[in-house]
Amino acid sequence: MRLTGTKEGCASGDCGACTVITGTADQHGNTRYEAINSCITLLGSLHGKELITVEAFQQEPRHPVQQGMMEKQGAQCGFCTPGIVMSLTALHAN
Repeated sequence: MRLTGTKEGCASGDCGACTVITGTADQHGNTRYEAINSCITLLGSLHGKELITVEAFQQEPRHPVQQGMMEKQGAQCGFCTPGIVMSLTALHAN
C-alpha cells in the first residue's frame, strides 16, 4: 500500500504520530468519527469500521483543517503534524 504518512513514534499511544480516524455507523446510518492511536489498536477492533489515514487528504482542495493549519502556521516538525491534522479532522467531522 505504501502509505507512509502515519508514523510510529512512541509505540505506546502517547505522542499521537500514529493517529488515524475510524468511522462507525450508528443505528440511524450516521457516521461517527473518532481519532485513535493506531500503534496500540488491535486489528480485530477495526472490523466493520471505515479507516482513514492522512493520505486521504492529499487531493485538492485542502480540507478546512489543513487550510487552517497552513494559514496559522500550525505545523510542528512534520513527524507529528499528520496526527494533529487527523485529531482535529475527527473533531471537525462530528
